Amino acid sequence: MALPTIVTRTTKGSALTFGEADANFTNLQSAVLTVGDGSNTTDIALNGQLTFSAGTGISVTESSGTITIANTVSDTDTTNFSIGDGSTSFNVSDAETINIAAGTDISVSVNTGTNTLTIANTATAGISDVASDTTPQLGGDLDAQGNKIQNPILEDYAETVYNIGSSDTPTITVSNGNVQKVTISAGLDLPAFADAATGQSVTLVVSGSGSATGTGNHKFAGGNKTLTTDSVVSIFYDGTTYWTSIATDFQA
Repeated sequence: MALPTIVTRTTKGSALTFGEADANFTNLQSAVLTVGDGSNTTDIALNGQLTFSAGTGISVTESSGTITIANTVSDTDTTNFSIGDGSTSFNVSDAETINIAAGTDISVSVNTGTNTLTIANTATAGISDVASDTTPQLGGDLDAQGNKIQNPILEDYAETVYNIGSSDTPTITVSNGNVQKVTISAGLDLPAFADAATGQSVTLVVSGSGSATGTGNHKFAGGNKTLTTDSVVSIFYDGTTYWTSIATDFQA
């Protein structure tokens, strides 16, 4: 509402003319009250009537010149909702408070001004590549998945010794280990590797004496096939031939 223009004697400093007095009444008569909802407005004359309509869930009352607008909807929503981690869950009602606990290297903060919940990682940044760690250590077995390990320098290492047991016709599976041992009773019939792949080698520690034989792809160094009480049989497979050498006569 814009204030109407009124000329007073105090402001003018002298008596008003008839024209000025009439103008005052005209300005008052033309004055309006502007009412709006934030986007639309309407003008109401000073002698007009402003009516409030109650919408859904709203009441409007008047008493002694005071207008009261109130919400008449009561909260009847008691629906529970479920919170879970993918395997375990629990129900929370709309009247309960959910407290979020911070785990290791995690912070939880609430801004009540913006009603914002922030969950952040507080862990110190790790290395961006393996080369940055000059003293790496493994916490478990390393499986290269058939990939190459190039240009290593090996120091203070040991090989697994797999015990085949007692058999003159053993099955040699390289994935069990590159060092294996077997006990024979009369001789040793060497098979092809069960999981043969080019470049594999096996050192076979043999207890018991006899003669060694092999598949047509076995070739024995010097033609030696004799096994004494304790012998070491070294086998290298190039994809076609099993190059085999037998060391014997181990003495204390």
